[in-house]
Amino acid sequence: MNNSLFIFLIAALVVIIILGILLVLFFTHKEKNPKNINASKINANISNIEDFISKANTAKNSQEIQTLILQFLNSQKFGSNPKDSATKRKLDFISAVSANANATPKNISFLNNELKKRYKALKKEIDAYEQIGLAKRKMRQS
Repeated sequence: MNNSLFIFLIAALVVIIILGILLVLFFTHKEKNPKNINASKINANISNIEDFISKANTAKNSQEIQTLILQFLNSQKFGSNPKDSATKRKLDFISAVSANANATPKNISFLNNELKKRYKALKKEIDAYEQIGLAKRKMRQS
């Protein structure tokens, strides 16, 4: 009788340990957010300004836009001449983000404020391209 009780307790202990390991694995895999993984995969292959603008035009939610903005801010540098074609093309990104219907005011404001801090000489142009994008957005909605 003592021998069978001892075997039963050992078997119960093994089952409890296995269930504990399975629960730990379940909760650690559940915490991984597939949306963040997808957003980083989407933005991983962006290399030039044309890719940024096309992604800004087709972004489907504000989180995707925010990750795109952060990547843009970290990788793109503006020239000091607002009439330069490369600078104008980079300013088109502001208008593309502003024109996207899924961009929140927080997204637009964050992008413009960060650019104004970094490029004080381009404040007027940044505001102008934001207004162009908002006008495009308004035209699409009506």
